[in-house]
Amino acid sequence: MYKLYARENTGSAAAEALLTLLGVEYELLAVPQGADWYLKINPRGEVPTLILPDGSMMTESAAIMIHLADAHPDTGLAPAPGTAARAQYLRWIVYMATAPYTSDLRMYYPERYSGNAAHAEAIKEKAILDLARDFDVFAGEMGAGPFILGQAMSAADIYAAMLLNWSNDVDALFAKHPKLQQLYDAVSTNKLVRKVWDRNGMR
Repeated sequence: MYKLYARENTGSAAAEALLTLLGVEYELLAVPQGADWYLKINPRGEVPTLILPDGSMMTESAAIMIHLADAHPDTGLAPAPGTAARAQYLRWIVYMATAPYTSDLRMYYPERYSGNAAHAEAIKEKAILDLARDFDVFAGEMGAGPFILGQAMSAADIYAAMLLNWSNDVDALFAKHPKLQQLYDAVSTNKLVRKVWDRNGMR
């Protein structure tokens, strides 16, 4: 059985949704903000942390998504290795982790990115600009959709939808990029994903 250490409306939401879609047995373990006991499990105190059935540990949300989908290939939530679709799948899931995710963190927690509290507002303002650029790039590269790879949903779409939900102005983002709303709606109307989204307080 998998064990997922999670906190509501954080990077664990995508992993929780994927585990639910995979139909595997898992235990959800809530991690309160600032819980000292959790540092013994994940020294950085970040969520998610996934304990695999063999007892080994994984961190890093994008890596968790990639591994889980690969570990259950019968679900079709990841393209086969070596295919052109696989290349795009990996491209965008890693892009999401390194571009909009990091922009989100700087936007919501600007005080973490400087030792000088006076820098926080400027860091936040720059992060909002960077986030807009990150999603401009993504939207510009999307095909007909509704998903990143076309008609088939993958773990990358779940990850992208989570990050779209964290935009500073989701309505404005979707008005600017209807393809991003199309992706978000296609993921979020899945009944299993919707259940997880609701538990995490996501739109």
